[in-house]
Amino acid sequence: MTRTRFEKLEIGAAASAGFQISGKLGFHENEKIEQLTQECLKRELKHVIFDFSELTSLGGGVAKILRGFVKDLGEIGGEVTIVVTSSVVLDFLQDGETDIRICSTLDEAVSGGAAPAAKKEKKTVKPKAVPESDPTVKDGVILMAYDSGSDQPKAETPPQAAVEEDTGSEEEIISEIFNSEPSGSPPEWIDDPVSPFSLSEEVETEDAKELNRKLKRRILELKTLFSISTDFNSIRERKKLLDIFLLTSIAQGGVESAVFYENKEGVFLPAIGKGIDEEKLSPIELSDDELERINRGRDVFEIDSMSLSDKTRSDLSEAGLEYVCPFNQGEEMAGLIFLGKRLAGRGMQKEDFEFMQILVNLAKGAYSNANMFERENERTLGIVKTLISLIEENTMLKGTSEIVSRYVGMVAKNMNYPEENFKDLIYGTVLRDMGMVKVSDLIVRSPRELSREEWQIIKKHPEDGSEMLRRMKFSNHVVEIVLSHHERFNGEGYPRGLRGKEIPLGSRLISVVESYAAMINERPNRPALSGREALDTLRENYGLRYDREVVNQFADIMEKEIAKSVQPAGAVS
Repeated sequence: MTRTRFEKLEIGAAASAGFQISGKLGFHENEKIEQLTQECLKRELKHVIFDFSELTSLGGGVAKILRGFVKDLGEIGGEVTIVVTSSVVLDFLQDGETDIRICSTLDEAVSGGAAPAAKKEKKTVKPKAVPESDPTVKDGVILMAYDSGSDQPKAETPPQAAVEEDTGSEEEIISEIFNSEPSGSPPEWIDDPVSPFSLSEEVETEDAKELNRKLKRRILELKTLFSISTDFNSIRERKKLLDIFLLTSIAQGGVESAVFYENKEGVFLPAIGKGIDEEKLSPIELSDDELERINRGRDVFEIDSMSLSDKTRSDLSEAGLEYVCPFNQGEEMAGLIFLGKRLAGRGMQKEDFEFMQILVNLAKGAYSNANMFERENERTLGIVKTLISLIEENTMLKGTSEIVSRYVGMVAKNMNYPEENFKDLIYGTVLRDMGMVKVSDLIVRSPRELSREEWQIIKKHPEDGSEMLRRMKFSNHVVEIVLSHHERFNGEGYPRGLRGKEIPLGSRLISVVESYAAMINERPNRPALSGREALDTLRENYGLRYDREVVNQFADIMEKEIAKSVQPAGAVS
């Protein structure tokens, strides 16, 4: 993911300040931009320069803050100049009402091209790290710094980078931007990037300048597309991929909204929308001829050229949708992408259509990869279900795996279990007793008290099961959950005698829910307990056998079900 960087510029003029912001300026930087502009107003600066020449994308919320700042500074006799090379960024800044002074280079912004380029101080302030989450649109603001969804471990931060991490408050960050002094070493001077095709100022024509601007814009577009391609291909879930693709289409395409219509047996149904309420959209049916024509073209085009019923055309127009692109997988039409109006108030130009087409093609490739990954996952689930049935037949636990996995999942969500490990938690839950297949059913079904030797055989099943799963190439997360699911909070469990938070959270969840499921089901050597009796037993033992927090979360869920007189499947009252 592209990092957002804030750097102070040395302008060399009284009552002036300059800042270069590079990377992606989106949702998470709203507060920093608000703080920065308010500090400029408080200091009653006469000229403020924002250098966005290395900015690849700009969120609508940030653009709104900047337009408001231009007006506020103008009211006290000040002026704002913004250096822009990206047409996408420029479109977001301009609303047709706010008069913003735009320059293509930092030289022009400082002194109309006559003075040397402004100098940058070496001090860099990075924004705070933000929690990983699925991207959203909040209050009309586009979230750009999205989570790539990678399930690979992140590389450790190099030691030299650690000193640059921001650990202060928003106010401290802004104060540092304004007041930071160079350290003992001389400042690092960084010239404004210049195209290798540039001519000297004396002989450079307007055509050459325009060519340079286009070259810079194209380089930025290519960098952006490379970054997007990497992010797309790291996502393993189709829904999450489409969600991020639509957000990216809005941000990079400069449109108001986007929606994906999924092909369900020849009828296109609105599946995911951004900047639009997809539930208010109607299904779309297309004739075979129209489907073939659209699929043959495979380009972004205006909706007006489609052959649609009057009602469908009216619905799309009312929703503010103006453009469409087929989303195919090979020769099969998987869906349709609809895009809303351009934010800048003008229609798409040739270069806009080309950029969007490349973006759609990147998403198609990533979608195909996600499809393949999900098919592999379905095959794995099939193997797991077969194993579960064998385990339950041998351990008299028939039907309990579904109960345990259901409630483990519910408690895990309440406790914000890491999303990237959630699937492994469910695998570990249903396969926790994998090692019991090696235990004789004469021992498992015995109505008498087990001997010491028989208990030692049973107590080996976590190690046996985890080793089987390791050989089957399940993740370490699954293996560790299975190995530890009989550990106890007070350290009296097996096989390693782990205590408290040493026990993986997934295993602590299973311990509570599995015990409840066992208590409400009859065994050869004891009768079943009621749901409330089982909860009381759990509460009596938290801090000893069970994690108090897990018991409280589970009890809250079960109390609500008991209060509604909804008995968990398979339970005996």
